[in-house]
Amino acid sequence: MATYTVRGMSQNIIYWYNTPKGKKQLWETYTTELEAIKRKAFIDFLQKNKKAEELTQAATAYKEKRAAEKAASEAKNTSDIPEETALSAAEDNTGKTYREFSEKWLPFHARKRRFSPNTYDSYLNNLKNHILPYFGDRVMSTICSEDVDNFVDYLTQKPCRGSKGYNKMPEQVPTLSSGTVKKCYNILTSGFSVAKQWRYIREVPKTAAPLEKWKKRKAWDSARVASALSEMKDNDLLHLAVHIAFVCSLRAGETAGIDTGTLNFHDRSLWITQELQRVSDESLKTLPKNEIIRIFPKQNPTSQSALILKGPKTEGSHRKQYLTTPLLQEIRERLGQIDRNKEFFGAEYQDYGLLICQPDGRPHDPNTLNGWFRDWQRSQRIEDQIEFQGLRKSGQMYKVRLTKNNYQLVAENSGQSPEVLMSNYNEALDSEKRTLALLVETSFYPQEAVDSAPKADENMAAVLQAVRTNPEFAGQLLQVLLSQAANVT
Repeated sequence: MATYTVRGMSQNIIYWYNTPKGKKQLWETYTTELEAIKRKAFIDFLQKNKKAEELTQAATAYKEKRAAEKAASEAKNTSDIPEETALSAAEDNTGKTYREFSEKWLPFHARKRRFSPNTYDSYLNNLKNHILPYFGDRVMSTICSEDVDNFVDYLTQKPCRGSKGYNKMPEQVPTLSSGTVKKCYNILTSGFSVAKQWRYIREVPKTAAPLEKWKKRKAWDSARVASALSEMKDNDLLHLAVHIAFVCSLRAGETAGIDTGTLNFHDRSLWITQELQRVSDESLKTLPKNEIIRIFPKQNPTSQSALILKGPKTEGSHRKQYLTTPLLQEIRERLGQIDRNKEFFGAEYQDYGLLICQPDGRPHDPNTLNGWFRDWQRSQRIEDQIEFQGLRKSGQMYKVRLTKNNYQLVAENSGQSPEVLMSNYNEALDSEKRTLALLVETSFYPQEAVDSAPKADENMAAVLQAVRTNPEFAGQLLQVLLSQAANVT
């Protein structure tokens, strides 16, 4: 039967249908609950009566309809170019430089695509640091495919700046990551089609995008997180941030932006409705502010960036989290501390309703949480260090095992799509690989060879003996260890 689920403001129907390459899952999105329920009833009817061909036709028709709607929307957006832009597009701009084009195109493109301030800053930084130094003074109409390929080759050999190259010999400084190279390529080429419409170029250069090698974010198993929490009890605020980030699978910005008004102790729940970000003044000046909840006062008047409070990353990120009893107790203690701080500071307390905040109520930059967590790991001389964002991944992987791979449930709980969860969080931990090796040892080798090898301790020997003599126990042991993610202290 089809699955009905709600993500943000959209109603979704999920089901499988046949294709020439095998079964494929389809997500259908509707704006009203009535539409979704009607569609689910129709899909259930086709599945119940085993009308596979009609089900495939229904899926194909839906996809074609959405493709037509998307094409119509894009055509409308193109026709909605501001009047001054349309007039300038009628001019011959083939003598203008790439810098002149980018200064006009980026703000227009960012508003049209509804960029978040962080995304706009990313585009702007890559333009200033990598693209404009190379193409800025070039007449745009002279840029050809070979120039783009040469630019990509140049970036792959360009040394990193900043902390990665600090206090290192030139030959030791790493080059730009494949992710940065790919991002610069995407920014450069995404403007070519508009440049042709605006008559900066006559033809769009045709090139192949560079390959990008993904570096997986590190994560801890649940035992390591529990151990860390027990070791950082002298730092109350960091302890709470780490605890809630793991249990609720939160990003750093979501953790720093928790609103105390969304806490419900009777329901044991918390709504994730906002996140904190540090963004540039230029992005705030360029982009609409309809998604920004608050811009916090600057502590340094000369700073060129500001902390903002905005809605969650996606519609699905607006979600309800249920809390554990120990976490609820820790939050109660934190609220008590906030009340004492309010009494101490009096009128000077700046009450923004934040759970993770400075003593006088001002917000903490999400980068501050990252710094605290990194410094604590260094002080403990931890070898397998992770980023604060790694706590979100740790929590997700732990929940996947607890639910026996129920990706749909875990993904909705954290505001992700099941596809993202399966592709980025579907990996084995080191403790699980070690357990698997032990099971292979006891089941594959002759008993004499295993008995002759030195044992770690008597308890381990007893477990191995039980595995050898009871095949069902071996399966149960593997399931428990994988589901608990080696949750043994």
